Amino acid sequence: MKENNINKITGPLLIFGGAYSNLEALTALRAEAERLGIPPDNVICCGDTPGYCADPAACLDLIEDWGIHAIAGNVETNLVNGTDDCGCGFGDGSRCDMFAKLWYNYAANNVTERNLEYMAGLPDMLRFTYAGRKVAVLHGSPRNQSEFVWRSTEAELKAQFCAAAGAEVVIGGHCGLPFAARLPAGVEGASPPATRNGPPGLWLNAGVIGMPANDGTPRTWFMTLDDTNGFDYHFHPLHYNHQRAKARMLDDRRLPVSYAATLTTGIWDNTEIMPPAEEAREGVSLDPITIKAEASAAFYQQTLHPVHSAGSVTTSAPPKARLPLKNITKMEKYSDPKDLKSFGKIVDWQEDMGNKFFDWYSGVTEGDSALTEREKALIALAVSHAIQCSYCIDAYTTNSLQAGADEEQMMEAVHVAAAVKAGTTLIYARQMQRQVEKVTM
Repeated sequence: MKENNINKITGPLLIFGGAYSNLEALTALRAEAERLGIPPDNVICCGDTPGYCADPAACLDLIEDWGIHAIAGNVETNLVNGTDDCGCGFGDGSRCDMFAKLWYNYAANNVTERNLEYMAGLPDMLRFTYAGRKVAVLHGSPRNQSEFVWRSTEAELKAQFCAAAGAEVVIGGHCGLPFAARLPAGVEGASPPATRNGPPGLWLNAGVIGMPANDGTPRTWFMTLDDTNGFDYHFHPLHYNHQRAKARMLDDRRLPVSYAATLTTGIWDNTEIMPPAEEAREGVSLDPITIKAEASAAFYQQTLHPVHSAGSVTTSAPPKARLPLKNITKMEKYSDPKDLKSFGKIVDWQEDMGNKFFDWYSGVTEGDSALTEREKALIALAVSHAIQCSYCIDAYTTNSLQAGADEEQMMEAVHVAAAVKAGTTLIYARQMQRQVEKVTM
């Protein structure tokens, strides 16, 4: 692991992850840093600048020209190495994996030689001291750049990672969600041996600025550190022109249209990679005060993120009015749209047959053969309406757009299905007529 020790940093510090080729968000963040008076030397990027959205080269150029500190995420590492996979850790054949092939190939084909040279020089970890505490910035975990570390990841494991990084505070990226987790005193590895009697360890994730946090809002997230009165941190929502970022993605159908939709809906296309605790919070609006308050394990266990003002964050005491999990009841639905997001789990109880189905399915529906991919998607869309499969309609509407079909073609395909289905109803009128003739004549 390539490290860069930048010794001691003082003053306000801005940290963000995952620009994800979202030039509109990155431009807005730079303007926010300038508004706050935070110089480039006090700005840190946690990796994954290219990927997902429409402007990988422009985002890498902006960060390099800005002169901030940055580390490599798995996307930078794999682009530099020339691998044909983003290295995000998605399961083979999963929906995430399918979309990753689109955006990663787009990024690989659109970064420049200048971008590759810049990414090749990025360290995997930054070290510095801030307000007397040893801090390490990494992307995934000390053992794996692509390892997902969540708020719900066991405290003991995060404590071990802190010890492995030789830090009291670890600031991670990769998972895409902002959170704070205090590692309780007495946990083995909660801090390096030299400071074992000092403050308990702390794991922070600034979130990402390139995609929303699956909370049903288009806002994205970043974090600031403050050393005015010792080590302190605050989470901040970033508001930017998400409609323009979405339009940039839709201009080029080589990018996943589902991810373009996420920029405005604030809901991830799927939650395959999420643990149940994070998945359960889909669509619940985050607020900065609660994110910080949930650094306490007890507070985290008892609350969901309520809707809250997106104003400035203070060091106020945790909010009093929160929603205990035991008081939350969900309306159960026989047919749940989330089932589509986890379709890959059908292999769990019969792996061999499930894998054979997905191999056959992808061979039939993907790529150009005797039929183009667009023609296949339109046929599937028409059939979806004929058999009235709500899951299929959602999936093949997206696939039709992704394959380059327009709204008029899609509606015409549905009319063809409707006409054929009407015809199948009417053809049985001949049976009725024959029966009438048999009975009455």
